Amino acid sequence: MKTTTFIPETASQLGGTPIHGMTPLPRVIRMPDLLRMYPVGRTTIYALIKAGKLPRPIALSKRARGWVLSEIEQCIAVLKAEARNEQL
Repeated sequence: MKTTTFIPETASQLGGTPIHGMTPLPRVIRMPDLLRMYPVGRTTIYALIKAGKLPRPIALSKRARGWVLSEIEQCIAVLKAEARNEQL
């Protein structure tokens, strides 16, 4: 018998509090979401990963990869700050 596990996307789905002492799982985004957040080409995304400016994706399944949203938000903030400093 196969069981399914409910994985909340947001803290509001948990009512804002952990269930049975568990902490909520971090939100994971896939490449299309990342490209909407930081509109550059896929090649640029992979170049930024290779340069260490974006984190490596994590394995979600055998073929699927994704990024932890909070890590991506931090990296994008750093990239934007660096771009502003270069413009000065």
